[in-house]
Amino acid sequence: MGFRGLIVWLLFFSYVLLCSCRSSHHNGGTTRRGLGDILTKAMFEKMLPNANNDSCPAKGFYTYEAFIAAAKSYPAFATTGSHEIRKREVAAFLGQTSFQTAGGIGWTPSIGPYTWGYCTKKTDNPLTDYCQPNPRYPCAAGRNYYGRGPMQLSWNYNYGKFGETIGRKKDLLQNPDLLIKNVTMAFEAAIWFWMTPQPPKPSPHDVIIGNWHGDNEGRLPGYGVISNIIDHEQCGIGADTNVQDRILYYQRYCDMLGVGYGENTDCYSQKPYPAILHEN
Repeated sequence: MGFRGLIVWLLFFSYVLLCSCRSSHHNGGTTRRGLGDILTKAMFEKMLPNANNDSCPAKGFYTYEAFIAAAKSYPAFATTGSHEIRKREVAAFLGQTSFQTAGGIGWTPSIGPYTWGYCTKKTDNPLTDYCQPNPRYPCAAGRNYYGRGPMQLSWNYNYGKFGETIGRKKDLLQNPDLLIKNVTMAFEAAIWFWMTPQPPKPSPHDVIIGNWHGDNEGRLPGYGVISNIIDHEQCGIGADTNVQDRILYYQRYCDMLGVGYGENTDCYSQKPYPAILHEN
């Protein structure tokens, strides 16, 4: 084979590899594109038009840039599966976190209640210190591990487990408020929770991309079981306004992204997950 023939062969081989990668992208698997391919800054701000309202305690905290930066630490987030699955994951994540951080004073029906996500960054007047005795994730004296950030991360073991992944376990256990002093870290904690199974709970990520197919206790795949994963107390009690609000946030975002809702969006009749997972 001459030099010119070798060049032609290499070009052809490169073309085959490129086509193979594109085929993989369209048929599932993790793409090389990131969250920004699904969610633009303009769309993010349209979804959360009141996040910087004067009545929101978190005014100025949550930013699109921080969300994009945090997602880079979890490369499978919003990059796995078809374009439709990726959009549904973004809608589901924002639906749940919008409910978790909803707030605002004096909204009117003409504006709508499902435009007030990302209004708060911490739980006000917590009823408990969210401390479960645990030698691996010990609670610091006087500290409260109530919800903080987009997912309202709660419990000392969650602060500790997330902290281990970023090399700041001790820091976060001793001062959990660090989570809301760094917006990128706050988003990282939310995505960490989203991506991480905590048996018997699957990860919300595995549910929404179709890797979890239900269990032997009647829980079915769909957005509804994600609500159960995040707050079991709202599930298995019949129609519940909190669950309904989670669904309506999700459906609004699905509509904006042009993607279907999928099946099993509520958890009204699902068996709730255990109250506390005993982490060791």
